[in-house]
Amino acid sequence: MDKSNHTMYIYKRDRRTRSGERLVSTTVWRDRTALSVLSEVEGMYPSTEFRVELVPTMKTVKNLMTGVEVEIPHDTPRSCDPSSELYWSM
Repeated sequence: MDKSNHTMYIYKRDRRTRSGERLVSTTVWRDRTALSVLSEVEGMYPSTEFRVELVPTMKTVKNLMTGVEVEIPHDTPRSCDPSSELYWSM
């Protein structure tokens, strides 16, 4: 399997918030497969109270002007993403 970096977000159910949940923890797992990370935290958080989301830390996008592929963090806003027109129009 492909080892890479993953970011794990843990949300707790909270009826006081508009979305019905709040972010409790953010952890970056380095050089691990997604399956090994999920199996390690599987029993730690009850599914009725918590939601665990695991996403790759970086994503590859194509620069709109040059066509070169670049890696950016997965949570980069659209205004900072070189593959969007908004980035080049500011």
